[in-house]
Amino acid sequence: MIKTKKFQLTKKEYFMFLTRLELKRRGWLFAFMWMFSSVVLFTGKNDSLSVFIIVLGFIYPILTIYKYWNFANSNENKIIYNERQHEIFPDRIITNMGEISESTIAVQNFIKVLELKDLYLLYLSKGQTLFLPKRIFETTEDENWFRNNVFLKIKNR
Repeated sequence: MIKTKKFQLTKKEYFMFLTRLELKRRGWLFAFMWMFSSVVLFTGKNDSLSVFIIVLGFIYPILTIYKYWNFANSNENKIIYNERQHEIFPDRIITNMGEISESTIAVQNFIKVLELKDLYLLYLSKGQTLFLPKRIFETTEDENWFRNNVFLKIKNR
């Protein structure tokens, strides 16, 4: 069993996590849209279809990023920014938020995991994720224990 440091996600940190996940998932689409729009822009055609393609290709990625910024800064997501601490066991994760709230999630309930440079993501469903920034582990040994006994166990199912 390990216990993490108490931590809070900031709005900026959460926004950056969401943006990086979107780019990891759809970055190829954004790159294709920008390249295709650039080709159409520099071919010299000025018909309405060309203008639509150019506008869509440059505006859609920006609007998508704005959507995540708006989501991260919404007052309806206050609970995401509450201070929390995790107790991680090989078979469950207990999350304490403040002095009042505690939840237990069995490791078997996680359906997917993802590792980014500074973050572990444990998915309970397609839209519900447990964010574990790597900075919350007290020591490298704690992080390695989590990685070997929980993260890889879920990943290798």
